[in-house]
Amino acid sequence: MKLIVAASIALVSVATSVSTVSAAASREDFRGRWSRVCGEGQTCHLDIDDTKSRKTVEIAFSIEGKGETCKWSVDAVYDKGFGGPVAYDPYGNYYFYLTIQSDGRLYSSGTMSPNCGPQPLDQYFVNDPVIGTPANETVASALSDDDAQAMIDDRSIFDHNGSAMVISPSAGTIVYRDPKKSIAGTVKPGALLFKASAPWDPYNDNAIVKGTAYVFKKGCEPAPYEVSGRQKGWHTLVLKGPAPVRAKNGCKVIGYKNNGNSTLKFVSWGD
Repeated sequence: MKLIVAASIALVSVATSVSTVSAAASREDFRGRWSRVCGEGQTCHLDIDDTKSRKTVEIAFSIEGKGETCKWSVDAVYDKGFGGPVAYDPYGNYYFYLTIQSDGRLYSSGTMSPNCGPQPLDQYFVNDPVIGTPANETVASALSDDDAQAMIDDRSIFDHNGSAMVISPSAGTIVYRDPKKSIAGTVKPGALLFKASAPWDPYNDNAIVKGTAYVFKKGCEPAPYEVSGRQKGWHTLVLKGPAPVRAKNGCKVIGYKNNGNSTLKFVSWGD
């Protein structure tokens, strides 16, 4: 059964960076399931059906995982001026609109339904998610130069000790894009370095970012440990926590201490 989305949903500006949004995608490009990690062991889905009518695109939102589930759906109109489907309220004002970014992610312009719990204003979904992938497996593939530049413009690529990282606050993840040469034999592009317990706002210096980081050793499973920290301006993120210590000649974790892996610093490539 459809639920009417509350009219009090916060709206945000329609303006979106031209450098990160692809040319208006077709209705068919939005069709299917798009997903993102919501934190707390949950996954958020957008199921988009463009076959309901020539003018109507049905958008169904759902949450699955730990805790209570939440589902609702709303009809939208495909609008090239917005770059994708737009959901309107009964008064002609828009709830939110969807666009597809140059890196292939789907962008939602605003919080969709407050009765599903707190959601970030800016949400990014992917249509081929790797949900629950072990940390030693890749969760993202290397990007083309054009995509990388778009992500730099979108303030998504960060330096971490000489490695290029992709940080997604809305997904709560930090992954390796280009591991530096000295660790390339151990860490592959797309390897998950950090998974937050919840999405965070990169523009809120007071927001605490916490979750699980991983230490890598060749021939071993990544070793998890808890870290936390804050953004220092949108361009710098520092996370800290006692890091695992492995047995000298093995993979076993024999303790935790403050060492070179205890402080994780990320500095944006963007302006």
